[in-house]
Amino acid sequence: MLCVWWQEEITEMPMKSGQVVGESSEEVERAMDAHHLSLAGIVRDADKLRLSTLKEVMGILTPRQGVNFLVSTKKLHLSMHEWGKKMKHQSVGRKGNRDEVVGTSVCFK
Repeated sequence: MLCVWWQEEITEMPMKSGQVVGESSEEVERAMDAHHLSLAGIVRDADKLRLSTLKEVMGILTPRQGVNFLVSTKKLHLSMHEWGKKMKHQSVGRKGNRDEVVGTSVCFK
């Protein structure tokens, strides 16, 4: 997932003095590996929570209600996906005017 505001903040961070663009740093690599593992754990926990919540909701609903619920959530998901694509298209169409994009928190897959 790519968050526009996060990406721009990272690219504006100052580098250590003497570091060349594109040069690998063991310290940076270790930090990125730790960050990657942390994010993987968060995603794994979120997936478990989503699945257990879905099981609980489906256990409460009648079969017909369950089907309606699943269809509605899929429609919502698709609508959000289309909205995200529209927002991405609009931000790209701004011809590089960074002032309009900085500070947004729209995320895209």
